[in-house]
Amino acid sequence: MKKRILALLLCLGLLPLGGCAAMLERVHVSSTAHVDYAVEEDESVLRAETYQGLVRSMLYFVDGHKGGGTIRLYNYAGDVEADLAAAHDAVFQTPVGAYAVGTLSYDSTRILTYYEVKLTITYLHTAREVEAIPEVTGLAGVRQELNRLVSDRQRSAVFLASYFSGDGALVDNLFLQGLYNAPALFCYPNGPERDLNYEISLYPETGTRRIVEIRVSWREGILQSEKRVEELERTVSALLEANPPEGEGHTVEELAAIVRGAHGGLDAGGTRLPIEALTGAPASETGLLLVMEYLCHQCGIEASIAWDEDRGRCWLIVSTPEGFRHLLSESLYVPEPGEDGEEPPEPVFRLYTDQELRSLGYEWPASLYPVCAEDEGGGL
Repeated sequence: MKKRILALLLCLGLLPLGGCAAMLERVHVSSTAHVDYAVEEDESVLRAETYQGLVRSMLYFVDGHKGGGTIRLYNYAGDVEADLAAAHDAVFQTPVGAYAVGTLSYDSTRILTYYEVKLTITYLHTAREVEAIPEVTGLAGVRQELNRLVSDRQRSAVFLASYFSGDGALVDNLFLQGLYNAPALFCYPNGPERDLNYEISLYPETGTRRIVEIRVSWREGILQSEKRVEELERTVSALLEANPPEGEGHTVEELAAIVRGAHGGLDAGGTRLPIEALTGAPASETGLLLVMEYLCHQCGIEASIAWDEDRGRCWLIVSTPEGFRHLLSESLYVPEPGEDGEEPPEPVFRLYTDQELRSLGYEWPASLYPVCAEDEGGGL
């Protein structure tokens, strides 16, 4: 029994020795240089003297997935009932508290020199489910998890995002980016914004350390998706073979020419599906960009769809020898014939830097996309 109590004291930091650090690392509040609570007779009874110790004691039981426990408040100078209510709310502002705890009830009793608080806790998720949640860091980590969700066609994803202060709208934006940046799997005639059922939740909603959960009802099954990918690969391989590059590999300009020759013309109501556009159907601007994006991917060229601030306009950001550049959809279709039956003008292929595109009135959340800066040689 003494050995057990000694080991627990070491874990709580009451003795100046290492070990058992993992237990404290699971507490999702800012730590201080000292421990604000202590163990009484056993692990189900804690002692605290400050409000911070009260909060940490509650989190000790929550992080341990306990069904309840007892906290004894000694020499407590605060308003016990008010602090209990505040501590209760504080628990639900931590990732595990907001995500896993269903109810946290308490009852306090004054016993001679201390207050005894009894906790009862129920959970929405099991301890195993909580322990299995991976942790990612920052915007890049969140984007990586969402892209994995898309590529693997998972029905759900749950992860702990640290150093990430974005809201649900940003997570939604990143998820949609992941969908548009997987053109081989794109199967949304009206766009995933309308054609895909999904739900995003953040636990808690604000802060820099939160659990993100997303649930998706995919339009296609795995076999359908595989068939779509195989068909698109065959079609693109035939097009690339029929239009060999002048150099060692296709350039962005050469791929744009292939796109212009494959689809059935620009149509605002045309298809968004790459396989349909590549086989002669009239295509919308989004459809053309998805086709171009896929050809770039197949040729080892980085490419991703970008959106303006209001998601009203989209274009591509592609990698070139001079750096990343913006590619508008106007480079992917043949202009309409002029008046009186005049011959249509020649297609214009143009790539833009950030500064050049902003001069045309485009605005976008720059932190979400690669920088398209002038090269050292003075531009294109």
